[in-house]
Amino acid sequence: MVKMRSAKVVAVMVTVAVIAVGCSSRKRKKHTHQSLQITTASLPDATEGDSYSATIEATGGTTPYTWTVSGLPSGLSWSQVGDSVEISGTPASGTAGTYNIDVTVSDSSAPTQSVSATLQLVVNPAGSSGTTWYVDAVNGSDSNSGSSWSDAFATIGKALSVADDYDLVLVADATYNETDLNFGGRRIHLKGVDYHSGGLTQPVIDCQGNGRAFYFGSGETKDSVIDNFTIQNGKVTSDYGGAIFCENISSPTITNCSFSGNSADWGGAIWCDNFSSPTITNCSFSGNSATGVDSYGGAICCSFCSNPTVSNCTFGGNNADWGGAICCKSDSSPTVTNCTFSSNNTSYDGGAIFCWNNSSPKVTNCVLSGNSAGQYGGAIYCASSSPTLNNCILWGNSASIVGNEVYVGSGSCNLNYCCVDNAGYGGVTSNITENNCIHQDPQFVDPANGDYHLQDTSPCIDAGDNSYVPTG
Repeated sequence: MVKMRSAKVVAVMVTVAVIAVGCSSRKRKKHTHQSLQITTASLPDATEGDSYSATIEATGGTTPYTWTVSGLPSGLSWSQVGDSVEISGTPASGTAGTYNIDVTVSDSSAPTQSVSATLQLVVNPAGSSGTTWYVDAVNGSDSNSGSSWSDAFATIGKALSVADDYDLVLVADATYNETDLNFGGRRIHLKGVDYHSGGLTQPVIDCQGNGRAFYFGSGETKDSVIDNFTIQNGKVTSDYGGAIFCENISSPTITNCSFSGNSADWGGAIWCDNFSSPTITNCSFSGNSATGVDSYGGAICCSFCSNPTVSNCTFGGNNADWGGAICCKSDSSPTVTNCTFSSNNTSYDGGAIFCWNNSSPKVTNCVLSGNSAGQYGGAIYCASSSPTLNNCILWGNSASIVGNEVYVGSGSCNLNYCCVDNAGYGGVTSNITENNCIHQDPQFVDPANGDYHLQDTSPCIDAGDNSYVPTG
């Protein structure tokens, strides 16, 4: 047996995220020694055909460590050297792209501590230009060349207008009052950096209520990357996606970002439509709202065969009429892993997640607690959909009418190795299927202050199943 555990909700984005409700064997230690943590926050870029080497390190816990690494492109391999990991090799031809490398380290304490991280590795194509552009709102000017910090552009929009495939745009930590930024289908890595001393640690895109930050509609792929930004105060009326709009088979990568105070009719922060399936990792969503009449998805709404991958994210204080944090509708089935949902709310149904019209998300290693619905399904509502939840905790959610945890209006809900208050089932309860679930208080450390770690006496410890943990 293995552990089911939870992560603390954090208000800022972190690159290295502890699995929210995992099946590794880490027990929270209060006073013994430093907690185990992965200290490597990023990996250097690689290039097809060029020799590559990188090191991943950890600290805390009890040595020796045991590592696992997955998701490497062809031509690269990993080996454990002492208590670190060495990635080496030569990326093969045709491997250009952006990869999410899943890393787990376990120590030798009893019981064992384990932590995980997802590190991004960019492999550039052989012979690509690989130009680096610089943006600095404090000291830059759009009449500059953008070729160095001393000659930086002032706006992100200017840099995106000149960047080409596989170029890197570095954006200094400052505030940028820009809207409708567009990659134009190009494979650009837009990365915020901590350049100025003091103050901000990541750049802020503040839309000031005058539109959304980004539009993707030209078939962008995972190689179009938004990395390490705060995106706030985006607002669109009679439209969707307050911060980011994805349509027309556009599936960018959005990583290490914080979304707050964004609003739209549907998809307060992010809207995914028409076969658009972005990868969203290591992000926080707080205080975003869907505000239209019959509004859906306070943080994220996906529609018409859009299947985003959402991992290592926190959702807190988002609201809508349906789906306080996430709404999936019209044959859209996102994969949601290692996420925490708390204090999201709806006027009607699905305080955290609302599933509608043949949409069947897969939710794994997640905590859903403290969410509320004005009518049905405090944590999750199913309407003609069949979501599956694995290794999840659903506890302390509320619905004003019935179904504090799960409400099935039609369709079904499958719960595998979950901790759930089954007194909170509602609707067609015969269509709620359990497999090795427990129905006891998970004993969070301090949920009132956002700490969803488990106490040492929690019944969730050793109650998960590693077979449901995604690999690769």
